[in-house]
Amino acid sequence: MKKKININPLKKLSLLLIFALFSNIMPAQMSLINNNLPGFTVQDKEDEDGKKKKKDKKRKDEFKVFVGANFNQLNIADERYYSNMGVGWDFGFSYKRGRFFYWEVGARYNNPVYIVKDNTVPPDSSSIFDNAFGVRQIDVPITGGINFLSITSRIIGLRVFVSAIPSFAIGVGDNDLGVTKDDLNSFSFYGQGGVGIDIAFFFVEAGFSYGFSNLIKTEFQSNPYQVYANLGFRF
Repeated sequence: MKKKININPLKKLSLLLIFALFSNIMPAQMSLINNNLPGFTVQDKEDEDGKKKKKDKKRKDEFKVFVGANFNQLNIADERYYSNMGVGWDFGFSYKRGRFFYWEVGARYNNPVYIVKDNTVPPDSSSIFDNAFGVRQIDVPITGGINFLSITSRIIGLRVFVSAIPSFAIGVGDNDLGVTKDDLNSFSFYGQGGVGIDIAFFFVEAGFSYGFSNLIKTEFQSNPYQVYANLGFRF
């Protein structure tokens, strides 16, 4: 008499084998499908990540704060009056982006000092134009430049730059001349050029700026110009 075979364990074993095989095949098929779909391939993802890293490597952001001194004079086209150089100061901050070519935008509080004298008044006499007056103004420099040492910019940099500067007069300091804010044009526009040196977290900048409109509301020309030097931190 033949022995009866119990097939239940065989069925269970077959089901387990089928389940294991199916589990291994499905992830491979899904990976293959994803690799063949536009925008979902592994290569595309690697290329996109590589481009992003390359772009981030080229881009460099910096914040800068600074304080400095400036030397100011008026370009006066009038035989009666002349201007001597006055010493002022400034401080401000800016945001800079870029490496070799870069742009920068910021704001600074500028306190230039001007000396204007009257040729018709003897030097030892008192006059409204005998002494200095300081102007309180807010400048908004918009700058473009080149860093010749951009490869080593984190350690040392050498820059040249040009700026367009809208400037807003907000007041006049105490003076013996009787000059008030009402005597000044409230808005001026300056052009600026300069050089900068970056060393680690520090930087030094020096430059020249020229105002394209009159500072004083008079019938004669009174364009301001300035030589400045700033010392600051970058981070």
